[in-house]
Amino acid sequence: MPATKLQEKARRKYVTPKEFGEQFSIKGSSLSRLLKRQEMQEAIIMVGPAQRRIDLDLGFEIMQKIFR
Repeated sequence: MPATKLQEKARRKYVTPKEFGEQFSIKGSSLSRLLKRQEMQEAIIMVGPAQRRIDLDLGFEIMQKIFR
């Protein structure tokens, strides 16, 4: 729970799947398999009919749980 209202209103950072893969050194089919996992669906938002973005912080937390 945020300690202040300022922390509560912080904006989330959304990145493209390519940027997400580059940040964590995941390429190609490995990235596709990771993003198709049921756990990762809550971190992905659709911004168009075929475009998606990933919540960077939430995606990282989910990856920590998956690869623990």
